[in-house]
Order: sequence, then structure tokens, then C-alpha cells
Amino acid sequence: MSALPGLGPLLADPLLAAVLTGGRDGLLLLDYDGTLAPFTARRDQARPYPGVVETLVRLPSRGSGRFAVVSGREAGEVARLLAPARPADIWGCHGAQRLLADGSREDPVLSPPLAQALDEAFVLASRTAPPEAVERKPVSLAVHWRGREAAAARDLARRIGDVWRPLAESAGLRLHAFDGGVELRVPGWDKGRPVRAYLRDVPDTALFYLGDDLTDEDAFRALGPAGIGVLVRAERRATAARYGITPPEELLALLTAWADALGAGEPQPGRSHAFL
Repeated sequence: MSALPGLGPLLADPLLAAVLTGGRDGLLLLDYDGTLAPFTARRDQARPYPGVVETLVRLPSRGSGRFAVVSGREAGEVARLLAPARPADIWGCHGAQRLLADGSREDPVLSPPLAQALDEAFVLASRTAPPEAVERKPVSLAVHWRGREAAAARDLARRIGDVWRPLAESAGLRLHAFDGGVELRVPGWDKGRPVRAYLRDVPDTALFYLGDDLTDEDAFRALGPAGIGVLVRAERRATAARYGITPPEELLALLTAWADALGAGEPQPGRSHAFL
């Protein structure tokens, strides 16, 4: 596996340089878990790395330099974890939800057969995995085994695969592995969807996507040559991202460079309860 160019080459990239010097509009797209925040066994305690929120608060709410979050979490949960920083958009549940800064939101509507299949999958998961390991979302279910002993994690992965795989095949659902678990998801929802939406709606804006997980590869691929994907993790792996940086030091250095160059625009307004 060839080494990815790191922070120095990224900061010197002509597209990023054009954005930081005001020659191009730029939009920062950020994954949450593993990118802005370290992984924890307790998902409700996954707070951002020190300095991240303070830096994101400096970014403008509109125009060049704004940021959005693309996460497997529900959008409202991301909003609470990042407060008082306010993204222009939060795409939750792999792009199935969209929460805007004014509090308006778009939520998916499932067909009755797909909703019933997810209900059945939840019952199966509840019989197979500990309650705290099962997470229900609008278009998917996840089972987490991060923090468990390796043998226990492998056993849980095997057992949940045995009960979910037949249902996935019969109902047209998809199994997606992620770092520390597996998700059963309705097809058509992935992190590439928000990227494709921005490429369509703001075609003259340069997109920069930062992510760490296998689920972020859909976003990296969706960028194509029009944007830059950045893999944020200490251990490198095969990826469609163009650059690789290590959290938290290089992550914070990149966010700080972005804020120093673009944070002088329109500041974020005061926190609104509607956003939560």
C-alpha cells in the first residue's frame, strides 16, 4: 500500500491554496466519529478532540469557509455534541437526514415493507446482542462491538451476521461493516449522497471531505476530481482519499489553517434552540 501524501502536501495543494487565499469558494465536509471525535465504547461520551469545537465556532455560517457534517449518527445528536459550533448542514444517518442551521429538517420516509423489515431486524438483534450494543436509526440498525474483547467481538459479529444475512437478502437490505460494528441499511443512503447534492447545487464550490471510516469511502469516490478527500486516521489503509492526516494534531492544524484564512467572514449567529 503506497503512503498517502500528508498535511504538508495537502496545505500546498493548488485547490486548497485557492480557497484559503480567496480565489475559490470552499466547503468543508466533516465526518464525526473517528474524525472530529475519538472512538469510545460509550457512544454518548464521544466528545470532539480538544480545540475542535473552539476552532469550528470561528468558521462562517454562510459563504466560503462554512462547514457541514456528514455522519452515521442522527443529525440532532451531532448538533448536541458539537454545540455551540453550528454547521451549515448536518447530514445524519449516512445522508438520510438533513438538518439545517435554521432548524428545518428533511427526514426519510420508508415504504411499509422496508419499515417492517427493519422492525424484524431489530427484534432479531435484540435477541442476539446486548441492549447497549444495538442502535436503531431511521433507515438502518447498527450493532456495535467496540470496547469488547477480541474474541467476544468476533463472536458477536458472527452471530449477528447469521441472523441478519437471510433477512437482508429477502428484504433487499444491505450489510455494511464499519470500524467497530456492522450496520443493516436500506439501500440508496450513503455518505456520497450529500457530496453529490453539493456538486449539483453549488458546482463552483470546492469540496473538502474529511473522514476515517469505510463508510466515508462513498463520499471520497463521489468527490471525483472536483474535490479533495482526506483520510483522517493514524493507521493508513487502501482508500479513495487523496491525502492522509493524523488526528488530533494534524486535524487541528488543518482546521486552524482553514479558520485563520476564512474565519474573518460572517460569524456564526448565536446558538438557537431550534437547531437542536
